[in-house]
Amino acid sequence: MKTQYYTASSLDGYIADSQNSLDWLLQFGMTDDYPDFIREVGALAMGSTTYEWILADLARSENESAAGWPYEQPTWVFTTRDLPSIPGADLRFVRGW
Repeated sequence: MKTQYYTASSLDGYIADSQNSLDWLLQFGMTDDYPDFIREVGALAMGSTTYEWILADLARSENESAAGWPYEQPTWVFTTRDLPSIPGADLRFVRGW
């Protein structure tokens, strides 16, 4: 078993911009090997801001295929707040210090 850490960050080391958005990343598009990569991932972990960004991105998407949660894997969302869930998505909200 192996653990993979997959993220993108700006040269200054941040994942999101100053408005907590990942929109800057979308200008580069997805790599051709991403679908193969994500199929091999067993679980996801993300913070609440990333989760909320994905929800907002899905909500503003006009693509029918993006209307639901984009991942089949169980996803742990680390948060200190109550967040909306998505019907049919395998989401686990984790609180703690």
